[in-house]
Amino acid sequence: MTGRLLRSIACLLGVSMAVGCEQAPTPNGPATALPAGFLPATTLTANWHETLTDETPEGLSSTVVGAGPDRLLVFEIDPDHFEPVLLTSPGNGISALTALQENSATLVIGSGFVTEAHSLAPVGLLQHEGTVLNPVQVHGYTRILGINDDGIGVVHRKDYQRGLFHSAIQAGPGIVEAGELDISERDLRRPRYFRSFVAVCRDRWIAGVSLEPAHLRTLGVLFLEHAQARALACTEVVNLAGDRQAVLVAATSAGRVFTHGDPHTHKLSLIGFLPK
Repeated sequence: MTGRLLRSIACLLGVSMAVGCEQAPTPNGPATALPAGFLPATTLTANWHETLTDETPEGLSSTVVGAGPDRLLVFEIDPDHFEPVLLTSPGNGISALTALQENSATLVIGSGFVTEAHSLAPVGLLQHEGTVLNPVQVHGYTRILGINDDGIGVVHRKDYQRGLFHSAIQAGPGIVEAGELDISERDLRRPRYFRSFVAVCRDRWIAGVSLEPAHLRTLGVLFLEHAQARALACTEVVNLAGDRQAVLVAATSAGRVFTHGDPHTHKLSLIGFLPK
């Protein structure tokens, strides 16, 4: 696609997942709506999730968790069909859509934390294919989300060693740690933001986004209820950068791309899931 066409599609996709027509706000304060829909551009309908379910490739499944303003979109990812990879381009960044297309990925989620909203300078650890591009930050984000030959792992930053993972990012907070909710009720007094997150479960990984701005505690409660109802045995759920940094794109079996968040804005780091 040409840059002009991609920008036009981005404008057409400037809608809220909740009502399908609300324009995204100006970048003052937390976002109240994010671009969402299918590429090539279509108008979201009330049964958008049924459409997404019908077009979800083998090894991937999607579920909407919750109701009303507290809803999550979660993708369960089968390790027998997919392998994770950290996608990064320090200095230049990479958009979620470009990362999906150039790597033949099925799903891409992001992003890693950066110093400012439009910066490409990492906060904390950024390790890519054995090379440490930015060191661990000893204060702040407590979780290290890493990728090795066995898949995805999560450790506390104090337990991180370079040899644990070939690629890793520093993220957090840990919404769920060792299977337990780890976000206090104080979080409910903070602003709501759009969220993106990754979960490590017994026999699958989960990538998800909040469909509306959410508190991390509310997200954690909803997720644990869902995981327990499905006996998923999820041990770790890690928060990635949120608000306008939150993005998820997924290729469908119908040759389209489902997006939530801006698929064109460059991010420092993204997590992709590639078919085996």
